[in-house]
Amino acid sequence: MGRIRIGRTPEPIDRTGTGADEVGHRGRSAEIMPKRRPRKSAAGFADSARQGVRQRRARVATAEQRRDIRLLLRGSIYSDVSPSPTATGEEYSARQVIDFCLDLGEVMLSSGADARSVEVAIVAVSATWNLAAVELDFPGSSIHMVYAVPDEPTTAGLRAVRDAGADLHRLNNVYGVVDDIVGHKADMTQASQRLVEEMRSGPRWPYRVVAGAMGVLGVVVALQAGGTYRSAIGAFGLMFVLMYLGKVLGRRYLPAFFVAVAQMALATVVGSLAVAYSPIDPAEAASMVAACVVLLLPHPSIVASAQDAISGFRGMAVVRGLGIGLIVLGMVTGILAGLAMTRWVHLEVDPSAIRLTGLTLFWALFASAVAAAANAFAQGATARVVPISMAAAVFTQLVVQLCARAHIGLLLSLMLGAAALGAVSTWTAARLRISPASIIVPAFCGALLPSLAVSYSLLMFIGHSPGSGVSFAFSVLTTLAIGAGLVLGNFVATGGARRMVSMRTRIRSASLDTEPRPTAPEANAQLDS
Repeated sequence: MGRIRIGRTPEPIDRTGTGADEVGHRGRSAEIMPKRRPRKSAAGFADSARQGVRQRRARVATAEQRRDIRLLLRGSIYSDVSPSPTATGEEYSARQVIDFCLDLGEVMLSSGADARSVEVAIVAVSATWNLAAVELDFPGSSIHMVYAVPDEPTTAGLRAVRDAGADLHRLNNVYGVVDDIVGHKADMTQASQRLVEEMRSGPRWPYRVVAGAMGVLGVVVALQAGGTYRSAIGAFGLMFVLMYLGKVLGRRYLPAFFVAVAQMALATVVGSLAVAYSPIDPAEAASMVAACVVLLLPHPSIVASAQDAISGFRGMAVVRGLGIGLIVLGMVTGILAGLAMTRWVHLEVDPSAIRLTGLTLFWALFASAVAAAANAFAQGATARVVPISMAAAVFTQLVVQLCARAHIGLLLSLMLGAAALGAVSTWTAARLRISPASIIVPAFCGALLPSLAVSYSLLMFIGHSPGSGVSFAFSVLTTLAIGAGLVLGNFVATGGARRMVSMRTRIRSASLDTEPRPTAPEANAQLDS
């Protein structure tokens, strides 16, 4: 197998022997340099001096290195993966494997994965390619990877992660790349090509489809927050406008804090004017604005931050938590700014006299299914994930409703519902060879958002009640309990998911071709010789 180097400048890649194709994304590319075979002299010995061939010593993992790999993969679906020298693994240098793994981790983190999932994927890939003794670190906005063994030079790599968000379609495809590598169905050439394609890919759906899906999600959340059909219609239009406002401001590289301020100021102004000059009452306006508040929160980052903190990746958790806190602070600032801009509007609101009522059990389950489908489209999920997310959201909503009827509190209800969702998603994702996040993110947005709590805290804001800011922040941060429940559910379901992965990895692909074909110039040189 030839060397694969993922560098900073686009280089040609060719596996057909007829030419070179340009591949690359953001300055990265894959270049294949076939290993030159030594020619035999008349005496039958390799003329290594003329060919410049360096014999590479096969890496054989020691018992200590295998133990380290098992510790890093413990409790994951790839815990049975261990370093084993193969014809493929012996041909990859440490530099090649580290460069590939860093790019893999960057794509996963920028697509919404938590740090533990990225660590498991990187360690499983490096172990499959017989690179043991790997040290990983996630200091916050970058990935550090070091390979150090005695009698060999230390190899280290760093990759900064500047993009943040959620792209479930890309995350699913990258997860498939990892699964194929661990199952010995793809070599580094194939995996590099697929990874570069994912790095170059754009959004799955046009932005108008995403904005429309978020509008539908706003309708459902407004109804879940105790609103009526008027507040639901207002939530759809307002959410659609806020999405495009965020897109326009984001194109001008305005920081996320000021984008949140502008969006919530506009939402508060619209809500105040609707109360003053339309038939909408304060409760309906609060549910309409609450839907926008809940949906504008960075839900994937909130859940991933809680998962990172519980899983021991505190650096990533602190960085993500700081970003979440700034967005929440921007929302509070925007609400205060909106109220200040409409101070001439006379609003008399008594939060204690308003009672917000959620949906009945049947309509709550129906709304969860619709919200999960809308959020799946908004997050760029594939079509086959949509019905799965809907079923998971209905199941999670049923668990939350049962917990609510048992009067065990909002935080514990959310945590138990998230645990059930995490277990079902982990098992189902392993069976379908997709990422668990592609099921979790749409489902929890449909079933676990604290809509009623946020709506009531907004009523306290409008009524200038003491402690309204603390109530708003607490209602928003209750979503951190979702992350704790997801980690618990993942732990419970990992055993069954691991058995599914083990069954796939026992069967090696008979069509795996790890021998590269020479490029055209080197092929001609071999013919001339």
